[in-house]
Amino acid sequence: MAAATTAAVSDFAAVEEVFLLFAAAVFALHQDTLLAYGIDMAKADDLGQAAAIDAAQPTPLGGFSARVGLAMDALLTIERANGELAANPPAGDNSDLVRLELLMTRMRASAARLWLLTMQARAVGEGGAGLRLGVAGMWARLQTVPRDALAERALVFTGMFYQDIRSDPPEFTAWPMSP
Repeated sequence: MAAATTAAVSDFAAVEEVFLLFAAAVFALHQDTLLAYGIDMAKADDLGQAAAIDAAQPTPLGGFSARVGLAMDALLTIERANGELAANPPAGDNSDLVRLELLMTRMRASAARLWLLTMQARAVGEGGAGLRLGVAGMWARLQTVPRDALAERALVFTGMFYQDIRSDPPEFTAWPMSP
């Protein structure tokens, strides 16, 4: 998963506009997950954040650790659903619109993988130094994207990850993040 995600980020980075769209997908997923589960995936290992959030925002979804687990399960579901769609495009239609939708599908799957890897790399004992280094390299690239480049692009992706969850407007001060 790490190698495939690194390759996808490199592919997206080859064309500036495509990379900006991918960064917007990553950001929109962050914002929608924050709204859906009450966790900042970039800080999912921050025990201080966990205690503060649990005290300030009790939720029927459970404590912070339970919500992190739910979010990770949701990321796997997002990755699998979009990965399956990207691997099995509609037959016969090769229009620009279909190709754009397939690109966005790949971006959603890759964004979910990136966040899942980010959360795993930060967890104690998960993935080792190689995973942490790979994730840091991907984030170093993403953090070159300026906030103002995300505004319109993120709105294309927000609401596409979870049913009935749409961060509108997204909180653009959350970019760049330093997971």
